[in-house]
Amino acid sequence: MMTVYERLLEKALSKGRGRIVADVRIGLGYTAVKLDNGNIGLAYTIIEGKKSCNVLEPEVTFAGKPADIVAKYFLSANNIEAAVGLATINAILNTERDDYLFEDPLTLANISPEDKVAMVGFFEPLAARLKGKVAEFWIFEREPARFTETLREADMFDYLPQASVAIVTAVTLINKTLEEILDYLGNAREVILLGGSTPLFPQVFHDYPITILSGLLTKNNEILRVVSEAKGMKAFKPFVKKVSLRIK
Repeated sequence: MMTVYERLLEKALSKGRGRIVADVRIGLGYTAVKLDNGNIGLAYTIIEGKKSCNVLEPEVTFAGKPADIVAKYFLSANNIEAAVGLATINAILNTERDDYLFEDPLTLANISPEDKVAMVGFFEPLAARLKGKVAEFWIFEREPARFTETLREADMFDYLPQASVAIVTAVTLINKTLEEILDYLGNAREVILLGGSTPLFPQVFHDYPITILSGLLTKNNEILRVVSEAKGMKAFKPFVKKVSLRIK
């Protein structure tokens, strides 16, 4: 059986043949890939343990290559290469469609005071809205966050089965932890895959407990400049559109 990562790549390969990668920006916050048809995809940039100026080997190049070749880097163990691969996948798959939802993801999930909410990855604006408003609220982060109640990533598997709602960062696609996390969320009423790295393609996730995909569509080329200037979500607002899809 294919993993969710292999399934996502397969869908992108079938739709991306014939496309060429026109531009790649590996920013400190996000990575962006532009295709020859103008589509732009995003993915979070994970930077760990930089030991030299050569973050990628000199022979690794992306621009000018077929999109289906670059998309395969998504399965790389190198997180920078995997981000370029996922951004390419998102450039292929995240296109306009008729069933996008524009409500806030917390509204779509209909979160109530009785819910126990698990957040994998620290989303500061959502955390501020949830704190003190639900029965239980747990945040799990690999790296220390500004939210003082953040729990260690190692602790989350004791809590995830208790969650009625889960908000999971799509960065888990890059570091390949998503499947393990989903294995513990079988009791959740709603599972939201959230963030700029989210592939907006429900067919990939039908066999998993994810119920809502919440991500971004890019509006124009200005997002490339913003990514190049090491900006993140706070600076993206004029250049992206936040959309969600419910997985039926």
